[in-house]
Amino acid sequence: MARCKKYTADFETTTDPNDCRVWAYGLCEIGNVDNFIYGNNIIDFINFCNNTKENYQLYFHNLKFDGEYIFNYLLNNGYEFVKDKKHRRDKTFTCLISDMGQFYSIEIYFHVTKKHTNKVTIYDSLKILNFSVEKIAKDFNLPINKLTLDYSEKREVGHELTQHEIDYLRNDVTIMALALEYMFNENLLKMTIGSDALANYKEMNKNFNRYFPILNINIDQDIRKSYKGGFTYLNDIYKEKEVGSGLVLDVNSLYPSVMKYEYLPFGDPLFFEGRYQDDKLYKLYIQCISCSFELKEGMIPTLQIKNNPSFLPNEYIKSSDGDIVTLYLTNIDLELFLSHYNVYDITYHNGWKFKALKGLFTNYIDYWTERKINAKKENNNVLYIISKLMLNSLYGKFGLNPRVRGKIPYLNEEGIVKYKLGEEEIRDAIYIPVATFITSYARRKTINTSQAIKDYTINKYNDDYYIYSDTDSIHLKLMPDEELMQFVDIDDYRLGAWKIESRFTRGKYLRQKCYIEEFNDKLNVTVAGLPKKLGKYINFDNFNKGMSILANEDDKEHKLNFKHVKGGVLLVDTDFTIK
Repeated sequence: MARCKKYTADFETTTDPNDCRVWAYGLCEIGNVDNFIYGNNIIDFINFCNNTKENYQLYFHNLKFDGEYIFNYLLNNGYEFVKDKKHRRDKTFTCLISDMGQFYSIEIYFHVTKKHTNKVTIYDSLKILNFSVEKIAKDFNLPINKLTLDYSEKREVGHELTQHEIDYLRNDVTIMALALEYMFNENLLKMTIGSDALANYKEMNKNFNRYFPILNINIDQDIRKSYKGGFTYLNDIYKEKEVGSGLVLDVNSLYPSVMKYEYLPFGDPLFFEGRYQDDKLYKLYIQCISCSFELKEGMIPTLQIKNNPSFLPNEYIKSSDGDIVTLYLTNIDLELFLSHYNVYDITYHNGWKFKALKGLFTNYIDYWTERKINAKKENNNVLYIISKLMLNSLYGKFGLNPRVRGKIPYLNEEGIVKYKLGEEEIRDAIYIPVATFITSYARRKTINTSQAIKDYTINKYNDDYYIYSDTDSIHLKLMPDEELMQFVDIDDYRLGAWKIESRFTRGKYLRQKCYIEEFNDKLNVTVAGLPKKLGKYINFDNFNKGMSILANEDDKEHKLNFKHVKGGVLLVDTDFTIK
């Protein structure tokens, strides 16, 4: 069997829409970083990949960009896409691209015989380490840093690389080679960090298949209707308002704490008609109800309704306006709903109930928590980062949807790479009940603590100090620590406790995931969709809805968007407006 060397890879590309091409490539062998290879065109890169003696694995950091140049070459040079590697033959390729445009892998088959397949497999290292190359170099305490380069400089076909360009390329691929070597040495060898976490958990839990059976697709899809994300909400009284001093609370490892301490479902669920009846064996349940509702006075809204044209999908609903709405709620969410809303005309349709256990994930959480703590003590930043990734990447795998549609690259009439949806396929799910209950417990913790802050401060100060929540954090107006600790579980380190993460001197909040806060005369800008580098243009005076950073403002940097052109893809300046 052919050996499989692993390399990190990177392309440098022109920025001219009329001359879009690869002008440099770099490769660095993982585990042998002195082996650095570079060239100045994509043909030489493909020739390197087409090695009859060795099948390589390559890792690009953001394959969505570099991969388009590979597709452009393949589709213009007689290579054909095949849906399944079982149908591989000379000059074919497969790829794994999600319906949302997430690139995972490309596999190119150069020469296929009955005994041997000459191929290269290309992965996206961004799915393993979801940080910039610059941040990885700093966080991993690597001996080299990312350099800077003038991307817009004109470089002709056949351009001979300058020493600075070579150094830039070398640093980029070497940083990623060193980082991935750390991961591989921990036996984290999967295509994504989530897959690594799941594989590691399965090693620790030999009864995985008994606890988490593969559910029938129809059962999975019914239970999946209860699956929702984190609680993110801005108190209406602070919308588009500036506030003074405040605190930010964060939970110490919210999802891992839920996985360790709460009852979670396992095994085959049982269907029930009507309203759930108390069952000592099947303690957890998902209930389908129909009702109308109004938010109780002084209560925080807890309900989002998706896939319903009457409601915005990211809005927390205060009233159904008299309409009867059908909801699918875990018993955790149902208890919150009935506590926060006045509910009318309720009908209990049916649901699913589950056996429940504490401790299904305790060994896994304890193992990686201990490694994280020890890494912190030993100033081992790499192991600390890996441990955090492993702690936070497992639960999401349980929520993977078995209904998938991939994207397939093709050339349009203008010779530009485009993507079409493939046929829907059904894959085995992991176990959606675990994912939906973990997120339910997490929302409950953040909502209950937010409500406690609201209730306490209104009663004590006749003023609502609760400002904003985002998944595992709460922002509130300043109050004494010792007073807060009377009704909020605060500890800097204990799993599942809240810690005082930071103190700000003033803040302003426009909507969910759109706010600024000042810490020690430094402004922290959080705006969904805004590149971090553009935060420097925002201040308290201009931070309003409609504030724009326009592509034609030559004195500023800009947000970049993909533009597909003949030859590849460009990153072009685009307007950004706070909406």
